[in-house]
Amino acid sequence: MLLSWLLSDTWLMSVPARVADVVLMTFTLWLASRWCRSRQPSFGKALFVSTVNGAVGIGVYALFVWVRNTGVLAWHGPLWLPEMFLTAQTVLFAILILVAYRHDRWRSLNVALVAIAFTAIVEAALIPLLSILASRAAGLRN
Repeated sequence: MLLSWLLSDTWLMSVPARVADVVLMTFTLWLASRWCRSRQPSFGKALFVSTVNGAVGIGVYALFVWVRNTGVLAWHGPLWLPEMFLTAQTVLFAILILVAYRHDRWRSLNVALVAIAFTAIVEAALIPLLSILASRAAGLRN
């Protein structure tokens, strides 16, 4: 989710960033549903939830770009907008998981928490990697 925000600085990168986000979230949700022994561990359900989250996430991103460009809300610093986007996208993802896996009862909550944790771990590892690769591609030294 944060990865798609960082890669979506231009509208040209928005679609590939969202596709990468959907693939990452599908894989982590599928792993979480298998790890939590969900009764519905299908890859198709994980893909559906992640695709809906990605589509709605594009709308959320457009809303936040509009807020940034128009100055509708008071600016709270440079990281306020990405933090609010990440919070909104994470809550949305958790709600979608709870709705999609509602037949699992308490396991759906476990699946949501584990999927969000897996996604955060993978993104935490990818962001420094991307910053290193970007600086090397630009010819900058670390």
